[in-house]
Amino acid sequence: MTTVFCIGTRKAQTLDSLSYGSTLTAGRWHLTPPDGLPVVYAGGTRAICQLEKRVHCNGVAPIGLIMLALELPADAPLQTVKPGELPEDWIVQQAMTQELGTQWRKSGDGVGLWVPSAVEPEESNLLINPDHLSYTSIKLTVLRDPFAFDARMFG
Repeated sequence: MTTVFCIGTRKAQTLDSLSYGSTLTAGRWHLTPPDGLPVVYAGGTRAICQLEKRVHCNGVAPIGLIMLALELPADAPLQTVKPGELPEDWIVQQAMTQELGTQWRKSGDGVGLWVPSAVEPEESNLLINPDHLSYTSIKLTVLRDPFAFDARMFG
């Protein structure tokens, strides 16, 4: 079993609702429809999950959040992109990473794609394909409701 984590709004407490945010704006590893397809971003650890969320909130501590654990079955088909497989300056080549993630998503190859974090490249995030057959086998657990960042992260 593989367990990953994500921080989202209270509105996203079901598997069906987790990818909604990716339909609103493009991210490092995906494009929005019609050029791309929805994904779920999850962190390999709770800590990287918090750092990822922190860098995207423009210095304002968000409210109304929850922390979720997503347990993928042991036989869930996962693929990996390692930092060494990417150009040295991949962090500033967002169009390239979006294309890579979009190609993976459109291929349907696997329920998840491990990718390096741009916040800390030695940590990993998991892109999850909500249309893959294995997606419905993911067990979702609310770990913290409400989830709040340590105030020192915004001080």
